[in-house]
Amino acid sequence: MSKSSSFEERFGSHRMRFEAPDEICTVLDGPLTVDEAEGIIGRIYELGRKYGPLLSMLDVSRYQTSGDRVRQVFLRGGGDLIPVRAGVIFGASFPIRIAMSMVLTAGAHILPTRFSFPVTFTPTEAEARAWLASHRPANSVRGSALLPTGT
Repeated sequence: MSKSSSFEERFGSHRMRFEAPDEICTVLDGPLTVDEAEGIIGRIYELGRKYGPLLSMLDVSRYQTSGDRVRQVFLRGGGDLIPVRAGVIFGASFPIRIAMSMVLTAGAHILPTRFSFPVTFTPTEAEARAWLASHRPANSVRGSALLPTGT
């Protein structure tokens, strides 16, 4: 795989890594600001336009609740389909898992066409990777490993 097909970006203390052909791993480290959330979401849309539907892994083991304004970024309209084929969230504490489940449920009810992909929670990164692998299209060839998250 060429270096150009893999890259990492920072959004404040958070980071996102893309691995060709279709995987992203976002690591949320601490609270998320509106600007950071908008940057991450914007980048997901850009990558989706360039590479097609993505497999998304979200490490929230060091995430801290960010409030209603940040949640609204994820529920904001436009009607564009979120370019994610399947998503997995791992490392969530019980309160974070409850809050994220509520946002996902609200999204599915308010904007069902935008939130039309399966999402699950797993305790570990290894389980997250296995779940994503089970949602990989048969004709997709995965490159090297995603960003190690340290959990």
